[in-house]
Amino acid sequence: MGLLRWLLDNLTGQRSLGNSSNRGLSEAPRQWPRPPYARGGGPGGRHASRRLVHLLTGRVHRPARPYWQVRGWRRCAGNLFLGHFKTRLGRRHGVIKWNSPHDFSVYVHDVPSAILAGPHGRCFQEVKPGKFRVHFAQLPQDLNSAIFYIETLLQEAFEHE
Repeated sequence: MGLLRWLLDNLTGQRSLGNSSNRGLSEAPRQWPRPPYARGGGPGGRHASRRLVHLLTGRVHRPARPYWQVRGWRRCAGNLFLGHFKTRLGRRHGVIKWNSPHDFSVYVHDVPSAILAGPHGRCFQEVKPGKFRVHFAQLPQDLNSAIFYIETLLQEAFEHE
C-alpha cells in the first residue's frame, strides 16, 4: 500500500495526509517512506525499479538473445535451423532454411488437422508424408517472426482440437 500511495502522491503532486484525526493543525504533514524499489529491498528485488519505469512509461526492451535461441532452436549447417515450434498445448518439429527475408523455407512436421481444415490449410503444402512446407502470404521480416507466426497458428489449432 505504501508504494501505491507514494506513486499517487508523486504523480498528482499532492501529499495525502492519511488519517489526520490524531494530529493537530500545526503538525507537519507526514513524510512517506521511500518506495521499496528505491531501497533495494522488498518484492521484485533490485530490478523492480526498471520494471516500474517500463510500466509507467510503456517502454519495453528487447531481450538480448534472439527469439529462436530462447525457444531452443539451433543452427546446423550454414543457414539451416532445427527446433520445435512450441506452444503451451503442444509442439511440432520444424526445419527452417533461411538465406534472406525473400529466400527461405519453413517446414513443419505433423501439422494438426485443425490447421489443414481451417482458413490457413492451403498455406501448408505437403512435400513428404507428414512434412509440410509453409507458404507465407506476408513475408516475415526475420527468423524470429517466422517462428512466432507458426507458433501462433499452432496454438490456435491446438485450442480448437
